[in-house]
Amino acid sequence: MSSQPRYFQQYPHADMDELADLIAELVQNPITIEDSDHKLIAYSSHGDSTDPARWSTIMGRRVPEKVLTRLWKDGVFQELLTQDDPVHIPAKEDIGLGKRVAIAIKRSNDVLGYIWAQEVNRALTPEDDEILRQAAKAAVSRLIQRQGKRKAEEQRRTEFLWELLLGNHSSEAAIRQKAESLQMQMPTTYLICIVEAAGARLDQYLYPLLMRDKLYWVVDGSQIILLIGRSDEKKDEWNGLLKKVEQFLADSLSKLVMQASEGKVIAGYGRAYSGGYAQIVKSYKEALHAVKVKKLFPRETEGIYGYHQLGIYRYLLQLKKWEEDEGYRNERLDKLKQYDRDNQTAMLETLETFLDAAGKMNVTAQLLHIHTNTLGYRLRRIEEIMGIDLENMNQRAALYLELKMAKINREQ
Repeated sequence: MSSQPRYFQQYPHADMDELADLIAELVQNPITIEDSDHKLIAYSSHGDSTDPARWSTIMGRRVPEKVLTRLWKDGVFQELLTQDDPVHIPAKEDIGLGKRVAIAIKRSNDVLGYIWAQEVNRALTPEDDEILRQAAKAAVSRLIQRQGKRKAEEQRRTEFLWELLLGNHSSEAAIRQKAESLQMQMPTTYLICIVEAAGARLDQYLYPLLMRDKLYWVVDGSQIILLIGRSDEKKDEWNGLLKKVEQFLADSLSKLVMQASEGKVIAGYGRAYSGGYAQIVKSYKEALHAVKVKKLFPRETEGIYGYHQLGIYRYLLQLKKWEEDEGYRNERLDKLKQYDRDNQTAMLETLETFLDAAGKMNVTAQLLHIHTNTLGYRLRRIEEIMGIDLENMNQRAALYLELKMAKINREQ
């Protein structure tokens, strides 16, 4: 049995440009090599066979954002991030991308960059896939050498963002001066958004969208904390920012659900602010609050992400604390719970569903899968047991709040 050729063993000192040419010669197709930020590192000669996407990458020294976004939406980057083998990519003529084969350059689970082979001169074979595997391994040490300076810059930006999020800054002038020294273009109107997903490399999976929307971010465990902003002079800048963050979430959440180890992805964002950066800490706290509320009330807050959209759920945690400090208990709800335990009924569920449906009989009956006559009987019985009047809006609102507060203890 013949051993597998080691294609790059005799070129230990080849630089990245030479490596790109070596790969291109072996696979007989044009090659580009990028870092993890999709900035161009090296490319082989290509003759007349370059497609618009490759040409734009070479001219702009970076992969075009529309190409990154499309490949992310089509699941290409998810494959590259989760497997060690080359990924064969069909042509996407609408964005100027011909057929490609790509492989991630990895050290352990960290992606250092990518090798792209434009499949134009001939179809790539399983042998070519092995060449790309070996090329990716050969590129690791070369890319590590390039990382030092970029990692130091990233660390300085991360530290600065944490200073803003936690309010550890001396003045607006100091913030602006430090941002300028880090070459960060701070937005005039901004908010903080948090996305949480267990088991997913959020910064890697979201990278194309982070670049598309020119976002700054830090990672904190299973959360990625995003500074999202706008810097135009339009009167509807605030509404434009809300549309931007909602579009970002629409583009990202469904994809992340498939990558999260527990299948749960939670997101929330704070209010928008402008006129200075001291309010970043406030928007961050609001985003944290929105995420916490969504964990406690996933059904009730489904489709809601903004702190300003939470309605009564914005107050519940504070109301719960106030109620506990007072040692208050609602004896009427206790009576209904006891009735359910003694009679194996679901009166409490009926009451909450009725209040969730804003007192609409038909909607409540449909949700409970019962006849409206049955619902009417249950509601009259609930009034008798609790000694309340469900037509009284004050009593109805108080019960609604207390039912929701009761769920906090169960969820926590």
